[in-house]
Amino acid sequence: MGNTAREKAFRWGAAAVAALAVAATATPVSYAATTDKPAPQRVGSAPKVPQGAVRSADPAAGRTLDLSVVLEPRDPAALNRFVAEVSNPRSPNFHQYLGTGEFAAAFGALPQTVGQVRTELEAKGLTVGELESDGLTLPVHATVAQAAKAFATEFDGYKLKNGTTGFTNTRAPQFDGATAGGVRAVVGLNTLGAYQPRNTGAKGAARKQRTTVSGDGARESRLTGTTPAMCTDIKDLFASPPAAYDTQDYWSARSLALQYNMADQPNVQTGTTIAVYSLENYDLRDITSYQACYGTKVPVSSVRVNGGPTEPASMDTGVGMETALDVETIAGLAPQSKILVYQGPNTWEDGTDVFRRIVTENRAKVVSVSWGSCERNTPTEVMDAENLLFQQAAAQGQTVVAASGDSGSTDCYSPYYSAPNADQLVTDNPASSPYVLGVGGTTMRTSVSSQTTWTGSGGGVSQHFPLAADGFQAGRTGLGYTDACVAGGGSTCRQVPDVSGVSDPATGYPVAFGQDGAGGQYWSIIGGTSGAAPVWAALMAQADQDLACQANGSVGYVHPALYKLPATAFRDVTTGNNNVTDSGNVSGLYQAGTGYDLASGLGAPNGREIVKGLCQAVPRSPAGTFNALTPARILDTRYGIGRAGTSPVAANGTVKLKVTGAGGVPATGVTAVVVNVTAAAPTATGHLIAYPSGTTRPASSNMNWLKGEIVPNLVTVPVGKDGSIDLFNAGSGTVHFIADVSGYYSTEAGGSTYLPKGPARILDTRNAIGVPGKTPVAGQGTVSLTVAGVGGVPATGATAVVLNVTATAPTSTGHLIAYPSGATRPTASNINWLKGQTRPNMVVLPIGADGKVNLYNAGLGTVHFIADVFGYYTPTTEGSSFHTAGPSRLLDTRYALGTARNTPVTGGTTLVLNINDGHTLANAKAVVLNVTVTAPTTNGFLTVWPDGTTLPNASNLNWTAGQTVANLVTVPVVNGKIDFRPNAGSAHVIADLFGYYL
Repeated sequence: MGNTAREKAFRWGAAAVAALAVAATATPVSYAATTDKPAPQRVGSAPKVPQGAVRSADPAAGRTLDLSVVLEPRDPAALNRFVAEVSNPRSPNFHQYLGTGEFAAAFGALPQTVGQVRTELEAKGLTVGELESDGLTLPVHATVAQAAKAFATEFDGYKLKNGTTGFTNTRAPQFDGATAGGVRAVVGLNTLGAYQPRNTGAKGAARKQRTTVSGDGARESRLTGTTPAMCTDIKDLFASPPAAYDTQDYWSARSLALQYNMADQPNVQTGTTIAVYSLENYDLRDITSYQACYGTKVPVSSVRVNGGPTEPASMDTGVGMETALDVETIAGLAPQSKILVYQGPNTWEDGTDVFRRIVTENRAKVVSVSWGSCERNTPTEVMDAENLLFQQAAAQGQTVVAASGDSGSTDCYSPYYSAPNADQLVTDNPASSPYVLGVGGTTMRTSVSSQTTWTGSGGGVSQHFPLAADGFQAGRTGLGYTDACVAGGGSTCRQVPDVSGVSDPATGYPVAFGQDGAGGQYWSIIGGTSGAAPVWAALMAQADQDLACQANGSVGYVHPALYKLPATAFRDVTTGNNNVTDSGNVSGLYQAGTGYDLASGLGAPNGREIVKGLCQAVPRSPAGTFNALTPARILDTRYGIGRAGTSPVAANGTVKLKVTGAGGVPATGVTAVVVNVTAAAPTATGHLIAYPSGTTRPASSNMNWLKGEIVPNLVTVPVGKDGSIDLFNAGSGTVHFIADVSGYYSTEAGGSTYLPKGPARILDTRNAIGVPGKTPVAGQGTVSLTVAGVGGVPATGATAVVLNVTATAPTSTGHLIAYPSGATRPTASNINWLKGQTRPNMVVLPIGADGKVNLYNAGLGTVHFIADVFGYYTPTTEGSSFHTAGPSRLLDTRYALGTARNTPVTGGTTLVLNINDGHTLANAKAVVLNVTVTAPTTNGFLTVWPDGTTLPNASNLNWTAGQTVANLVTVPVVNGKIDFRPNAGSAHVIADLFGYYL
C-alpha cells in the first residue's frame, strides 16, 4: 500500500490489555513457550499470483508497509455459538447483542496471546502499535526488508493484465511455533489487485438537467414512512430522446418500492443509521440534486478512514458513481434513515480497515457494500480478516449486505480489461462470507411478475468458506452445486447469492451523477448488483425501524431467520441463468428455478412480508415460576426510596432500579418482576417505558399520563443481567415514579405455575356480586373478597390470583390497596383515582389462608369496586411456566401492525389478533400484554378475552373520550388468537408483549 497515511494509534511500548468482561466458555489454547521450542510455522497459504501477471520491478527494500496482524479469538467455538444464539428466535439469547466496545472483552484475543505475538514482532525489529478496539488486530509498521526478514519471505513485483503494478510476498508469513496458533492472518503484504465497484456503468449517454428542479410530484419524507416519488422535471428529462420511461427502462424509488412491497412503510418509529462502504470520493452535489428531486432530507455525512481516497469524483473517470448509486438508492427507499459514508483508499489493507471502522464504531446497524473482488484474485488473508469482522458485526446486531458481482458465475471476468481467471466459476468476496447477505441481480420490466435472472448476477459456490451441514443453507443446495471449497464431512460450501433485486442496466436505477463546469447536473441510468444491494440494505433498515422490530432490537445477522421464512416472503425468480458467455465459459451451470438457486438465491423481496417475518419473532426465554409477595415499596423518587435524592425524573430521563435483593425479591435466579408503577405529579403529557436494564429501549409503552395526573399500572418486566430494570420518562416534562413489587418469576425451584381462567367477574359492588349489597365501599373501608372456589379458582391449592380490578364512581380522590387476607396492610397502592374517574388495573395477589384477598379504599369518599379473574397460580406443575419476552409490539391499529388496516376498532366489533408466529408463541397458553387505547371517540371500555369463547362480562380498560389509557392484561390464548372489543364509539388499540406462558 506504499506510504498511505493511516490513523493507527501507535503509542509505542507494550499496551495494557483490559480485563476480561466475559469469560470464555471453553479452555483456551495456551501459546506459552515450552522447554522444547516448537518449529516455526507459516500462517495461512502462499499467495497465488493472478493469472497472466508478468514479473516487474521488485519493491524497494526501504518501502514502508502498514500491516495488520489479525489474532485468533480467545474461543472461536464460543464465538460461533454466541452468534448462532443471538440470531435464533428459539434461543433465550435471541437479539441479546453485544454493545459497542464489548466484543474485545468477550471474544478478543487472550492477553497472553497478544503479549507473545507483540514480543516476537518487536524482537524481529518491527514496530507494533496498540491493540485495536476489536481486540484482535495489532497494527504493525515495517519496511519491505524488515517484513521479509521477520516473516521469512521474499517480495516479487508484478504487472497485472489490466496494466496495474504491485507486489506480493512469495510465501505465507512465518511465526515462532509457540505463537503461530494465535495468529489468523497478516494483511498488507500483498498489493496485487484491489476491490472493484459492482456497477455496470451508465446506460446510454448521461442527460444534463436543463432546469432547476421544481419539486413537482416530490414528496417530503414523513414519520409515517411515505416513499417519495420522482419529480416531474427528471421524468421529463429521461423521456426526451433517446426516451427512457419509468418501469420500462429504469425504476424510480417509488415505482420499485411498490413492486417490491416496500412502499409507504406503515409503522415507522425512528430512522435507522446505514453505513455505506466506499473506496472512492463522491460529490455531495449529486446527492443534493437527487434529494431535491425526490423531496427527501436524509442526512448524509462522511467518515474518512486512513486519510480517505485521494482521486476526486468525476464523471469522466467514473469516480463517485458507485457511491452516488448507493446513497441515492437508500435515500429514496428509506427516507427516514441517516447515512454514514465510510471512505478509505482502495487497497486490501485500507479496505479491511474501513470494514473494521464500521464494525468497531457500531454507529450503523445496517451496512451496504457495493465493492468486491472475485475470490481467486482476493488474498486469502483479506477474506479471513474480514470474515472475523463480519462475525463481530453479527454479534453486535449489524446487518451487512453486499453485491454478489456483475460477471455472473465467472466473477473474475471483466468486460473492460483482460482479467485473470476470467472463465473460471468463481464467487465474489465479501458477498461470499457466511455473515454477509449476498445480493444477486434480476431483470424486471413493467411489474415484478416479469422478473428473470440477470445474466450478470454473481452466484455460485464459494471456494473458500464452508458451512456447517445444519447451517442456515441446510437443505437448500442449488442446482449445479459442487464441493468447491472441499468442505469435508459434515459441512457444505457457502452458496451465493442469498437474495436478489433489479440489477440489469437495461432496467436500472436513475442516478444523479456528474457536474459540468457551470454546476449543471447530469443524470444516468446505472445497473449492477451494486444497485440491488442498497435496495436490500434499505429493506433491512425498514425492518430495524419497524415498531415491532424496535421492541426486539435490530434484525442483525438475518440469514438463519431469512432462510426459514415462507416462500411468500419472496418474489421467486424461476427463469434465466447467470452464464456470461463472453467470459469464455459457456457451461450455463446455474439455472434459476423454483425455490433457492445459485443464480437468484431465494428471490427478490416481498418487503412487508419479510419485515413481518423478521420482526415478530419472539425469543424463547428460560421457564420461570411465580413467587407472590406482599406488596413492598422499592422506589419513590419523592422521598429518595430506591434512588438518591428527591428530585423528579427529568424529561427523557431514566431511573435504573435495582430489583433483585429488594422488597423480598431474591438476589439471584430472577427472570422478571411484577411491579405496580405509579406516575405522580407530571408537569407535561408523557408515558412510561419499562424494560430490562442493559438492553435497547423499545418503542412500547406501559402507561400514559396527562399533566397533573396520578396514574398507576402493573408491569411485568424482564430483569436485566445486572438485576435492574429501567423506567424511562418518555415525556416533555418531569414526573415522579413510585414502584411497589408484588412478585417475581424465578428459575429456582419452589415457585408456582399459572393456570389461565376466565375472564370471570367475581366482584361488582354496584350489582351485589361478591358482596351482599349494592352499596359502595365506604371511605377507608375494606372489601374482604373470597377468591378461592369462585371464578375458576379452586377451593384449595391456589397460591395467588390474577385480578383486573376497576374503581368507579368515586366521590373523592383516593387509591386502592390490595393485599392478602390476614396480612398487615401495606403502604403500596394499586389504583389511584380522582373524583368521578373510572380506573382499572391488574393486580397479582397472594391468597390468604382463608381463601380471601382484601381491597382497601384508601380515600375519604365512597367508591365501587369491580374485580374480574384472569387466572391463578398453583404450587404444582399442573400450570404453565412464565417466559419473559420483548417488550415486543404485536398490535398497533394506527399503523396496520397486527391487523389489515390502519383504522380504529369500532365499538361492538371484534378485532382478532393472531399471535401464532409459527415459533415460540405457537403453543402459548396465555400471554402478558400491556394494552393501550388511544383516541377513543366516546367514553367506553375494552374487553380482551380468548378467541373462540363467549364475550365475557368483564373489562380491562376504561376511558373517557379522547383519553389515552393503558393496562396490563394476562389473557388466555385459544387457537393462537385473542380478541379485542371496545363497547362503544371507536378507538385505536395497541398491544405490547411482555411475556407468555407455556
